Amino acid sequence: MPPEGRGLPARLALPRSIRARLLLWLSLPLVVFLAIDAWANYSAALRTAQLAFDRLLVTSTHALADLIRLERGQLVISLPHAALEIYDHVSAAAEPGELETRGRMLYRVGFLDGAYLAGDRELPAYTARPPSHPVYRSMIELYDSRSGPEPMRMAALLQPVESFDGARLVVVQVAESSAYRDALARRILLETLVRQAVLLVVVLALIWVVATLALKPLTLLAARLDARSAHDLTPLAPAPVPSELTPVVGGFDGLLARLAHAQEQQRRFVADASHQLRTPLTVLQLQAESGLRGDVPAQEALASVAATTQRATRLAEQLLSLAKAQQTAATEAPQDADLREIASEAAVELSPLIAAKYLDFRFECEPCTASTHRWMVREIVANLLKNAIEFTPDHGVLGIRTEFEGGSPALVVWDSGPGLSDAMKEQVFTPFATDRPSRGAGLGLAICRDLASALGASLQLANRGGAQGGLQARLVMPPAPPPPPRP
Repeated sequence: MPPEGRGLPARLALPRSIRARLLLWLSLPLVVFLAIDAWANYSAALRTAQLAFDRLLVTSTHALADLIRLERGQLVISLPHAALEIYDHVSAAAEPGELETRGRMLYRVGFLDGAYLAGDRELPAYTARPPSHPVYRSMIELYDSRSGPEPMRMAALLQPVESFDGARLVVVQVAESSAYRDALARRILLETLVRQAVLLVVVLALIWVVATLALKPLTLLAARLDARSAHDLTPLAPAPVPSELTPVVGGFDGLLARLAHAQEQQRRFVADASHQLRTPLTVLQLQAESGLRGDVPAQEALASVAATTQRATRLAEQLLSLAKAQQTAATEAPQDADLREIASEAAVELSPLIAAKYLDFRFECEPCTASTHRWMVREIVANLLKNAIEFTPDHGVLGIRTEFEGGSPALVVWDSGPGLSDAMKEQVFTPFATDRPSRGAGLGLAICRDLASALGASLQLANRGGAQGGLQARLVMPPAPPPPPRP
């Protein structure tokens, strides 16, 4: 399961395309922003429309109040024919799809006690005392009510009128059907949503086009990679790439360099193995043929075959150790190991060789822990100790000890042999280099160096000073990693 789909239902898994992801993650906040903007625009337009219609109601209410007069001792209100047309009729729609230019308007004039004076009796009477309006500066109230099944928006104005009985308070009510306002609100909302939807489609199309152009360098980079042969491990030729792709190109070049190094190691391993194994096998064949022909005694021929077989076996073991070290360093994690215990095991294993030459072996190791690959350290110590035994004269002195160098643990193998000649100092780690009676023959030191490199350690060889002379090999382990931070 891909990382982006882990823990999510299949229908919610993110798309694999970068372009589709850009479109998805940009469209989600964009949709939210446009929805908020549409609602804000709709609310603002609706408030403006409501204010305009309410102002019309207030104006109509004041106009009706101005028509109230005293006739024959009675308060009467007479509306012109044009006013009746306005208040008593519903206008037809102008064009298909267009809203009505005005809605149905009703009025009622009465007193505070609910007594009817003029207008539409079905309108509920307003009997409360209207407050002073902060905007219109009169005693008027705007409110919603119903006249039958139809919702209405109403304005109630308290108007003082002089009569024979003195000043009386008249309530003038004007009502307008809310259908037109509701239709206008729906139309504003629909137009806003359509406009925002069109804008969203245009923006998403632009995002798609821009993302396609922005990701074109990836297509060009893929084409360059497809055009390369399987054996071409050279770094990518410098080419103008976006700064975001620079780490990708750098990481790919690093991968190519590591692959080239691994390929070179493999090629060198195969070349060394084929070259060095060919020689003992050829010698082995000649020795066997000489014994079969009777050129040498059978016992002597068998002894020569055994010695050659032993050298070939040792060479094969060294080659296999080198190949195993390269694989282990790349696939296995290091673990804590006691260097003293590793050195003790190598010394015990080689003790017959030490005893055969009557060597004075000094073991000066203290318990010392390092995070490493145990078998690789043991292979290094065994190779160094074998070389020390081989080149130390009979009854000579050699030994192994532990040290600390700059906080890093180290194993030191030393002997009292001839040491390194000036010629061998430059090629001591070269495979199969030899300058006897100095040292350096075979693959031993070359493998030790490669094993140390795989461990992240360093191997240093230097001639010892003093009367005894000899060689000292110091294997310095990498420093211990810092302890993890406390939670």
